[in-house]
Amino acid sequence: MKKYLFLVLIILPVFLLGQVSSEETNIPGDSMPEEESEYPEGTQWGMGGAVGTVTIDNRTYSQIRLQPELQIGKFGIGLDIDLIIDAEGNVRKEDWDELQDYVNKFLYIRFAQRNDPFYFKIGSIPSYTLGNGLIFNNYSNMILYPSVKNVGGYIGVNTNISGLGFEAYSHNIRKNEILAGRVHIQPLAATNIPLLEKLRLGVNAGIDRDQNAKYEDKDGDHIPDIYDKFPKDKMRYLDTDNDGIADEDDIDIDGDGILDHPDYNPYIAQNFPGIEDIAQGYNLDIVIFPDTAAAYNKKDEILIYSADYQLPLIETDHFNLVNYGELAKIDGYGTGMIFPGFSSKFFIFDAKVEFRNFGDQFIPGYFDKQYDQQRAEVKHIVLEESGSQYWFLTTKESNLENVEASLGWFGYLRANLFDFIYPKIAYQDMYGKNNFLGKSLWGSITINPYMIPKLKEATIYYSQTNTNYINFRYLRNENAYISGRLVYSLSDNANLIGKYSEFYTDINCDGKIKGNDEVIESFTFGVEFQF
Repeated sequence: MKKYLFLVLIILPVFLLGQVSSEETNIPGDSMPEEESEYPEGTQWGMGGAVGTVTIDNRTYSQIRLQPELQIGKFGIGLDIDLIIDAEGNVRKEDWDELQDYVNKFLYIRFAQRNDPFYFKIGSIPSYTLGNGLIFNNYSNMILYPSVKNVGGYIGVNTNISGLGFEAYSHNIRKNEILAGRVHIQPLAATNIPLLEKLRLGVNAGIDRDQNAKYEDKDGDHIPDIYDKFPKDKMRYLDTDNDGIADEDDIDIDGDGILDHPDYNPYIAQNFPGIEDIAQGYNLDIVIFPDTAAAYNKKDEILIYSADYQLPLIETDHFNLVNYGELAKIDGYGTGMIFPGFSSKFFIFDAKVEFRNFGDQFIPGYFDKQYDQQRAEVKHIVLEESGSQYWFLTTKESNLENVEASLGWFGYLRANLFDFIYPKIAYQDMYGKNNFLGKSLWGSITINPYMIPKLKEATIYYSQTNTNYINFRYLRNENAYISGRLVYSLSDNANLIGKYSEFYTDINCDGKIKGNDEVIESFTFGVEFQF
């Protein structure tokens, strides 16, 4: 009953007009400084929403979503109230049984923009870039949404004292696992020296305080719930024969129907002392291959920091050119540098090109759009000889040990072709001794096909990042991500929208992506409305 009362109280004031905001698919280099925004006087009310289906944890649900929005000057608030309904017509209880679930109904609360004197935003942040992107590059705290809802936030100050400014960021203000901070200044702002008076310097830091925290451990036994067979019992976590009895309490761990020998089963040794003497003539099982699972008793932290600069060279109505650079260090690993870098806006194009120099054990844009998926991944190996299973986690950090020094370039181009086609492409090509993990490709194309009645938008996005080579033969691989979006107009106030995305994880480490366990899908389809 509480959830329906909450729903009514929130929605009643916000029902007049509105617009639905859609998350834009970003690629590296697609992050430009926010322009000055004009805020309308008075109050604006709005309501958006959707009715359709959504896939969560490989299960399909019906969905009713309402997204009311309120804006008063620079202040704005948006809610995301969804009812996820299963095949039996029941509302998914996991979305309404804790206080945090009600906090998650806030899509965002914001004040001003990142170039205003004071600003903040709390909630869902689809894209976050720090400096020139060597640490955070289009990082999103929404990539696993709606199965994982992060209430993140950033807050910042820009002063008139030599352009001094500060910013702090958290991907989830309750957990505070992925954090970032920045300080910037224009040291020569008061000198009136041409060009140099606009020079901006910045220092940045980003940290993941525990990469393995992607997977919950509710019982605190240091075994991630995703492979803990008893996630609510701190003393038990394995069940080799899947009979519902924990290995710690099982007299026949491997389920072969033979009583285990006490030398190989601690439960029997403790609870049935001397049974090997009592059971003389009975062959106790000495060939036991129990499953094993890795425990994580300590936090696995990774820290990255950098220094950057930006220097506007040309600023006109039709053409601008900015020079920039950045030097970053992954704590305990390698160093990477962008220098020189140039970004420009001209005619119908936005473009970037930069020279990159990366040392051993360095990956650029470590916190990127896919980071929440890749920060830790489950691995499951079945040993051929015994058939026993081994469960463990790997982190993105584990890839750093094999990364070798490289030199190369990064280029990005975005275009607006007749307000009809919007192609975007970015490519990184690094050269080194073995060129390991030196190549990345990002691309998207959006079409607004106004000549086709009712069809408003078609978008497809694909990427492969930090790989030894771009694999066009097997587009599904652990380094890849694909998404699509289709918008069809039903009326002036309603659109039929379909969204689909895929991630991949090679759970059994065989180098191939196959089966539902190794393809993480997200699909939504329904009606988006505005009034």
